Amino acid sequence: MYRKIEEKIKEVIQLEKLSYVAFLHFESDEWGGMGFLNSPQTKLLCSDLSSKLNLTGWVNVPSDHISFWDNETLKTGKRTLRFVMTPHVHHWDSMMVFEESTRSLFTSDLFIQPGKNQPVVSEDISEKMIFLYKMIGIFASEVPVRNTVTRLTKLSPSMVYPMHGSCIDKSMFSKYTDALLLNDFAYSGNLLGQKLEPFS
Repeated sequence: MYRKIEEKIKEVIQLEKLSYVAFLHFESDEWGGMGFLNSPQTKLLCSDLSSKLNLTGWVNVPSDHISFWDNETLKTGKRTLRFVMTPHVHHWDSMMVFEESTRSLFTSDLFIQPGKNQPVVSEDISEKMIFLYKMIGIFASEVPVRNTVTRLTKLSPSMVYPMHGSCIDKSMFSKYTDALLLNDFAYSGNLLGQKLEPFS
């Protein structure tokens, strides 16, 4: 899929001018497309946990990167990126990025919406989000997710950019945060829709 992603990036910026690429959690099977980091100007951004514990022992993983801990910021010129550590919101090394001037929030695997929807969601499909989380079983517990959601509401984002699904503007944001605060959605014996029998 990398070539398709590369073409989309080129619609916004020339690859040679790309300064930073942030990854919000580490999954070894998703590193095949990191070739655009061959651009000499590009720096890889990640969480401090990923830096210390994940970025070793993998072929083609750039060792030249910048890591961040909770609430640290990076000024890029016009923009300020604030890094929000969100352990166990999908992965134990997960983080999110909040761009302060535009109040843009990049939430990784939080606020997934299934199906093919409009670029910016205009209807409340948070019930479908909860159903999907129950079916795929990516959260071990509601507790770290709810702690993170409470923090995110205080940021009051203007736009949320999930890794999977449509963007969510501030008029719809509370629908999705309320759904995660008020419903059960953590792993309950099902993984990707299949019931797993406990080990005996």
